[in-house]
Amino acid sequence: CQVLMDEVNACVRGLLKGGADEIVVWDGHGGSNSMDITKLQYPAQLGTIGGDLAPCVYTDASFDAAIEIGFHAMEGVSDGYMNHSYDSHHVCNMWINGEPIGEIGINAYEAAYFGVPMILVTGDQAACREAKAFLPDVMTVCTKHSMSRYTTINRNPIDVQKDIEAAAEKALKNLKKFKVKKIPSKLEYKIEFMCPNNVIAYEKRGWERIDHQTVVTRGTDCVDVYSQYVGWAAGVHNKRFGITP
Repeated sequence: CQVLMDEVNACVRGLLKGGADEIVVWDGHGGSNSMDITKLQYPAQLGTIGGDLAPCVYTDASFDAAIEIGFHAMEGVSDGYMNHSYDSHHVCNMWINGEPIGEIGINAYEAAYFGVPMILVTGDQAACREAKAFLPDVMTVCTKHSMSRYTTINRNPIDVQKDIEAAAEKALKNLKKFKVKKIPSKLEYKIEFMCPNNVIAYEKRGWERIDHQTVVTRGTDCVDVYSQYVGWAAGVHNKRFGITP
């Protein structure tokens, strides 16, 4: 947790040097209890996520840029440390329109919905590789060199913090070079679960069951489609939070 705090604070310092005047940090790891607000670099604000009514997207069109700190490569990558597709306890694989996707891509789509570009991603080399494949213009900082799901060589935190601070400053100063990810006009969101019990639950919510482990839903609104994964009925999440692109 302390290493995460230090990396986030390095990013905040870099963004301030790059000209940022408002920074919101969302604690998205685990139960949103990984960060100590008393150690947060001023003047950043800390967002925490919890409860059954939590929204599935944490940005809007008022923001100029989005950054992913400490993200993981998708499930099944041979050299990705702690690789998982958003949920390491339940999900085997996820696809958007037949293309594999993980937390890096999902968050990029959510930001793009509001016209916000993803400018920086940090994580191991597998996460950085995935980010560059999905977002060719994005900057990345490799924080560790992984060999398997549980084996990695962590770079020295001082070096990592220097690199993140420098990358955040450079990215924000060159904001115009980053393109907003184009969102398909039609979306097919497919999920393969580890346990068939999850499939039954999603079938009850209206998802189409493909086989004993896989379900699919379809739509044109990427935030609404993804919100159905976290438990919202079609159309309810965006109405509840007044979400529009």
